Amino acid sequence: MMNNIKFGFSWIGLIVFLLPMLINIVYVILPPKNAPTTQQETNKILEIIEQSTRMLYMLAIVFLVSKEKVDFTSAWMFIGLIFLILYYMVWFRYFLGGRDVDLLGKKFLFVPMPLAVFPVIYFIFEAIWLNNYIAVLFMLIFGIAHNIISYNAFS
Repeated sequence: MMNNIKFGFSWIGLIVFLLPMLINIVYVILPPKNAPTTQQETNKILEIIEQSTRMLYMLAIVFLVSKEKVDFTSAWMFIGLIFLILYYMVWFRYFLGGRDVDLLGKKFLFVPMPLAVFPVIYFIFEAIWLNNYIAVLFMLIFGIAHNIISYNAFS
């Protein structure tokens, strides 16, 4: 696994990481109209796992580069992009729906917690596309922690 990876800088990895983050800038500018006034208590250990594996994924996808050539016709890339589009569709539903916080946890195409599920799947497929299995591992761990935290927040 490590024989195929070298330290470097990947513009593609940086773009892969930033694409889902762009919509969060809009969310900060246009927060929910009916946001809860109190924050729900969360499991601190899960939060640490979630935050650290998010950062480790970012570092891995940007600074650990596969020695294999990137294939821009790969099905992995296109499947990942489908999940990115689905992620953006859920955000558009939220913004067009009057920024109602309940829309953030509502099912989309029968998928529960789509804002927790879609980006994780996107990140996994894009890391597979880039032959970066270390990033895949970090995202799997992140995804488990993130989905547990999201489930607890929306339950």
